[in-house]
Amino acid sequence: MDTLYLGNNHVLGRMAEDIDSIGVGRINSVRIVSQSSPEGHNHYNHLLSKRRAATMRSYMESRYPKIKERLTIVPDGESWRQLRQYVAADRKLKDSSKERVLKIIDDDSVSIDVKKQRLTADALYRYLYATYYPVIRNSRIQIIYQLPIERLAMPKVEFQPCKMPSVECRIPQVYAPKRDLFLRDTLVVAAKSNLLYDAVTALNFEVEVPIRDHWSIAVENVFPWWEKDNKYCLQMWEMGVEGRYWFRRNGNYTEKLRGHFIGAYAMSAKFDFQNDYDICYQGEYWSAGVTYGYALKLTRHLNMEFSISVGWLSSSYRHYYPAYDYGHLWADKSDMGRINYFGPTKLKVALVWPIRIPYKKRWGGR
Repeated sequence: MDTLYLGNNHVLGRMAEDIDSIGVGRINSVRIVSQSSPEGHNHYNHLLSKRRAATMRSYMESRYPKIKERLTIVPDGESWRQLRQYVAADRKLKDSSKERVLKIIDDDSVSIDVKKQRLTADALYRYLYATYYPVIRNSRIQIIYQLPIERLAMPKVEFQPCKMPSVECRIPQVYAPKRDLFLRDTLVVAAKSNLLYDAVTALNFEVEVPIRDHWSIAVENVFPWWEKDNKYCLQMWEMGVEGRYWFRRNGNYTEKLRGHFIGAYAMSAKFDFQNDYDICYQGEYWSAGVTYGYALKLTRHLNMEFSISVGWLSSSYRHYYPAYDYGHLWADKSDMGRINYFGPTKLKVALVWPIRIPYKKRWGGR
């Protein structure tokens, strides 16, 4: 069951509150009606509605084992009726387009397969498929229960049997199979570049992947590698990894890797920095520490990330100097050693591109 799909967690939460307020002991029966969208083969869609109902039944039985014997499931197959209701109520559609689609849906003189072919060939099919088909694949839960005696209207002399009102809870999607026996989900991989490094020609690239609800792991590579005439040089190869905890839940793919976060990082590098005769050093270093940051939405396809890291840095260094004609570089053995430092180690203003990768997973798994 995908509880995050289309807000299922909120709907299930409201249903749980209703059941708790009613009381399991007063529930007479629970009826689960599941349906599928009118696409693909009708036989498979009927199987999908059965599996959708069975999945919802398993959820209810595990959550409320006392009502197990009072549960019934009704696989309703393809719901043309609900598709028609959505199209008829859609104010965005032109009247001519709406009438054309409704005519296809209402034409019972042809087979279901022919009706699907005509609808698929229509210019509005992509819009209908993206807008309404996902919410048509749903389960409806009808709970029949008894009101408390004190809430019933009873004459003083003649006792009247209690009424049986119903509570209906609509689940937009218990699980999200695109077709046949698969669920559809979206993996978000964030590709980043630190604009502060880019400003000084330090090419860099970072990839971050979310892990479950609040965690992610990021791998960073900084690789400026240029020199000029033995006078100027900016060469560095730095690799780092960072684990992060996001305070905002990684729910829907549009919300992943956004908000405040803290992290722990480790990195190592080798370098060669030269500016004529002024700066001429080679060496290696490693660093480890903690990070605090914040990521926000910039545009539909871009985010911006701000972060600062504080930690321990230890670096070996070796000084050298160029010959008078810059034809050779000479090692200066009198100026080499190791330095240690604690304090701010990284500052980041990164442009983030969230790459969304749809993928399938087998029905019944997470």
